[in-house]
Amino acid sequence: MSETPRMKWFSVLASPFEIEGFPFYNEEKHFRRLMLNTVSPISPTVDELAWNTAGGKVRFRAKLQKLALRTRITVPHFFDHLTADAQCGFDCYADDGTGLKYYSTTRFDRSKTEYECTLFELDETRELEIVINFPLYSGVSELLLGFDEAVVLSPPTPRSYDKNIIVYGSSITQGGCATRPGMAYTNILSRRLDAQVINLGFSGSGLAEAEIAVEIAKIPNAGLFLLDCEANCHKPDWVAGHYPEFVRILRESYPTTPILLLTASPKNVEIFHRCEREYRAENKRIQRELVEERRRNGDANIYFLDYEDILGEEWQDETVDGTHATDLGFVYMANGLTPVIRNLLSLS
Repeated sequence: MSETPRMKWFSVLASPFEIEGFPFYNEEKHFRRLMLNTVSPISPTVDELAWNTAGGKVRFRAKLQKLALRTRITVPHFFDHLTADAQCGFDCYADDGTGLKYYSTTRFDRSKTEYECTLFELDETRELEIVINFPLYSGVSELLLGFDEAVVLSPPTPRSYDKNIIVYGSSITQGGCATRPGMAYTNILSRRLDAQVINLGFSGSGLAEAEIAVEIAKIPNAGLFLLDCEANCHKPDWVAGHYPEFVRILRESYPTTPILLLTASPKNVEIFHRCEREYRAENKRIQRELVEERRRNGDANIYFLDYEDILGEEWQDETVDGTHATDLGFVYMANGLTPVIRNLLSLS
């Protein structure tokens, strides 16, 4: 019987690996989506969810034959309808020069908080650009990558767009209910735009609170703010009472950075419940009028997008529960958002 080839293991904290999705990682060395010691009194739920690693990535180039992963995760934030792969797993994309393509997803014992998994083993040594997406609904306290002994590692190719696209919102933003991490719409946008997209979806807690705006405004090098939190705010009086101040705080730190307000998607229940249709119509009106008012007062870089303008053809079948998107729903979201964002950022 032949011996199992020996592996070389590396922490992703070391060069040449590049970590994305954690805007204060370089200073704090934590896989966390908000600053660790916030000045603002954020809610305990948001503080906990900030440790969920949605949108996190490790990027690198390698001349290799085999790639494995060893990780320690925290207890996941349970979300019904979500697969174990999306909640606690990683997935891997590779580019051989013809574009970034999905390769594999981790397979593991879902009862464990530590696991090791082979992501791929090639027939021959090849040079690839690799992106590994972090779990959507759990934390990661350690991540090691294992390679065949002959591996040659190098830094990833620089992003085509070098600023941060920041998306704030609800469980839908966080990735509920993609089947695996790479299918969350923020990760699809990252691949299509070749940009770092920071996922600030906080499941059930994207409430447009002023304290969160203060923390988001601390993120450096913002190129775009996308607000996708209406699904959590829901009631018109909450939207009207919180959105103006949220936008004002972002503008204090970023006077000209584009801000895009995205309305919530229609829900299947609206077909049968008039009050749900009326809530969404009123929320839409409030957001549109906020944008129009700010533009009249000189803010030329704030925009409104009605989700109905980017609906997929099969929108009634795009969710797992009438609210949270499936992979199909997220692809339709990305299809609609990609040209809008390209236009706002003057991307080719």
